[in-house]
Amino acid sequence: MKKNNENEMILKQWIRVFLIIAVIAVMVVSIVSIVKAVNPEQVGREKLYSYNYTSNLNYKVYLKNNQFFTSPYIGMNKQYITSLIDYIDVDAVYNFQSTEELDYSYNYEIVATAKGLYQNTDGEDVEVWSKEYPIANQGNQSGSGKNFTINKNVQLNYNEYNNIMTDFRNQFGLSIDARVDLSMKINITAGLKGTSEKGLQASNTMTLEVPLLQQTMNIKPNYVNSGGDTIYKEASENAEMNIPLLAFGVVLLIISLVAFKILVKSLLVVTRKSEYVLALNKILKEYADIIAETHNMPDLDKYDVINVKNFNDLVDVEEELHSPILYFEVKENVESVFVIVNNSTAYKFTLRESDFDHFKKQD
Repeated sequence: MKKNNENEMILKQWIRVFLIIAVIAVMVVSIVSIVKAVNPEQVGREKLYSYNYTSNLNYKVYLKNNQFFTSPYIGMNKQYITSLIDYIDVDAVYNFQSTEELDYSYNYEIVATAKGLYQNTDGEDVEVWSKEYPIANQGNQSGSGKNFTINKNVQLNYNEYNNIMTDFRNQFGLSIDARVDLSMKINITAGLKGTSEKGLQASNTMTLEVPLLQQTMNIKPNYVNSGGDTIYKEASENAEMNIPLLAFGVVLLIISLVAFKILVKSLLVVTRKSEYVLALNKILKEYADIIAETHNMPDLDKYDVINVKNFNDLVDVEEELHSPILYFEVKENVESVFVIVNNSTAYKFTLRESDFDHFKKQD
C-alpha cells in the first residue's frame, strides 16, 4: 500500500509539472498578444523581397622586361619583387540578385588612395597623410530586373604611387610605411518594380591593399565576398492599438498567473507529501523486524511521554530496552507516530509531512 502511495505521489508531481509548463506556454502567448496589440507597427512588417550579392577583385601583377621570369605576369596571392613590377591589372566584379523584379539605380567609382603610415605604441597603423587619385570615372546606371552585374577592368601604375610616397618620405625625412589602396565603391538604390518607394539603400566597398616602399610585398584583399539582406514594408506609424487583442492578452495573462500560482503551491504540497511517504517507507522497510504496526493508538495520557528528536534516537531506545516500536498512522500521507512503551514511560517519535516543508518560516 505504501509503495502504491509513493507511485501515486510521483505521478501527481509529474502531472502538475506538465500543467505548469502548459501554463507558462499560455503566459508566453498572452505576452506576445499584448506586445502585438500595443506595438502594431513593430509586428506588422511585410516581407517585400530578399537580395544577395557577391563581389570580387581578381588581379595579375605584370612585370617589366627581365631575364628571370618567362611569364609576363604573376598571379594572385604571391610575394612580388617590387623593382620588377610594371603595373597591376585588376578585374572588379560585383553581382547583385533579388528575389523580385526591382527598379534600381547604382553608381560606382574606382579610386587609388596613397597613404603614409606609422605604427603607434599599440602597434596600430596610423595615417600621417593620404590622397585619393581617381582611376575610373564615376559610373551611373539604372534599370529594372532581378539582377545586374558591374564588371570593370583597371590598371594600377604601381611605380607612380611608389614614387609619390618616396618623394613624401624624403621631403619630410620621416621613417614611415606606405601603401596604396585600390577601392571600388558601389552605391545602390532600389525598390519594387513600378513603385515609388525605395526601400533599399546599400553601399559596398572592395579594396586591395598594396604595400609601397618595400623590396618585396604581397597584396592584401580587404572586403566581404558575399552578403545580403531582406527588405520589409514597414507598417504605418499611425497604426492603431488593437484593443480586442490587448484585452484578450491581459485577461489570458491574469488567468495564467493565477493558475501558475495555484499549481506551484499544489506542487510544493505534493512534493512535501512525496518526501514524507518516501521517508516513512524507508523506516518501515529498514526496521521492519523491530516495528509492530497497530490499528489503535496507545493512550499516552497515563504515561510520562518523552518526545525524541529523530527515529534513530528511538532505535537506540529499542536496542537498550528490547521493546518493540509501535507504529500508528494518524492520517494517511500526513502523520505517523512511533512509540516504545516501558513501564510508566513512553518514548515517542512523530513523523509529519510538514517536516518536509522547505519554505516554512524558521522561528
